[in-house]
Amino acid sequence: MMRWIGIGILSVTIASCASIPGGAPDWVSGKSAKYPDNRYLLGRGQANTAEDARNRARADLAQIFETAVSVETSDVTAFSTAPEGEGKGKVESQVTRNITTRTEQIIRGIQIAEIWQDPSTRQHHALAVLSRFQAATSLTQDIDRLDAATRGHVEQARNTPDLLLQVAAASRALETQLERDAVQKTLRVVDSTGRGVPPEFNSGKLASDLDGLLKRVRMRPQAAASSYQGLEGMLSGAMSASGFVPASGGDAPYVLAGSLELDDLGELQGWYWMRGTLEVRLTETASGKVRGNKRWEVKTSSQQKGTAERRALDQVDAILKKELRPTIVRFATGG
Repeated sequence: MMRWIGIGILSVTIASCASIPGGAPDWVSGKSAKYPDNRYLLGRGQANTAEDARNRARADLAQIFETAVSVETSDVTAFSTAPEGEGKGKVESQVTRNITTRTEQIIRGIQIAEIWQDPSTRQHHALAVLSRFQAATSLTQDIDRLDAATRGHVEQARNTPDLLLQVAAASRALETQLERDAVQKTLRVVDSTGRGVPPEFNSGKLASDLDGLLKRVRMRPQAAASSYQGLEGMLSGAMSASGFVPASGGDAPYVLAGSLELDDLGELQGWYWMRGTLEVRLTETASGKVRGNKRWEVKTSSQQKGTAERRALDQVDAILKKELRPTIVRFATGG
């Protein structure tokens, strides 16, 4: 998940290795009076060397946040709206990456408050601390910013008359709210009350709203005459996997045209190679206006010619199911 290597460089050591008079400090075996739980998060480390003890104490504290990020990954997956998991990878990856980066920034605030060496065992003990107030302030600012962004995307989705722009805004609203949910989970770890900041929007409701908008985007799949004969079926399947409802007949507001050109490159050292170009274009039926087009390169090989061609077609099908929804969203905004 996250690499904690290098935390030692970023943290600040604020106590020396001198022994504390009167025996072991309270934090070695229990709570710390100087750093109470309601004001600090604590981590403890024990090792043969002082440096190893410091690193273990930092890692012990950082583990709290690593667990929060792991839980968030599961929740992002659960809130993905794409059927059978298609197309959710980019949202999950982006949200997890954002919260991981933010958490690493918080972890930089970890300090080594005290270190003590047991005179009898010669073992070193270290106490790592993180101010709850300092971390909570940063996280709350992030939540305020994300709440404002989600609010803006929701308003746009509600007020714009263009259905594709509604889809794009609703998609951004959900993505932003998922990131906000991730920050909230981390804040609840830091907040001694465990409450954090109650959300203004619900990720499940936003996902449901987006699903409803996707179903209203009626597109008719259309394959170019020179393309592989099964391409139209692939386009239709990718629409369904992305949450759209494929339409038939001439009354569909949009046409999703696709073309696939595959070239047999022949045999090279016992391997058959196939190379090609997949292209999709979204057009408004009434006006003929092109909302966008996108190309992907395809290249496969196999020791059997027929297998090389099947692999190329499988690659095309996988590209469409993974990329179609974010591509349509980009078309909506002219991206």
